[in-house]
Amino acid sequence: MNNREREMTAEVLKAMAHPVRLGVIELLADGEQTCTELFEQLGCSQSLMSQQLKILCQQKLISIRKEGTQKYCALQNPDFLKLFDCMSKHLRTFLHFKD
Repeated sequence: MNNREREMTAEVLKAMAHPVRLGVIELLADGEQTCTELFEQLGCSQSLMSQQLKILCQQKLISIRKEGTQKYCALQNPDFLKLFDCMSKHLRTFLHFKD
């Protein structure tokens, strides 16, 4: 990885580095969902969800399409879900996280 790639990678990781944004990515693993479904499931306000979706969208982690009055969100690159397995293993093995 060269310097530019590391900088871009850091930007993508920063976009993921928020509990709500991680939750969005996890929920979208099961398929497309509306913005309303996402904020209801994650227990946050609509305005907070809008801010978080914008950040994920800017880094192309999710896509948003509008149909009527609804906005639908989808995961752009499902390969990012592998990070969740890696992180779960790290939390339990190295940080001794217990449910």
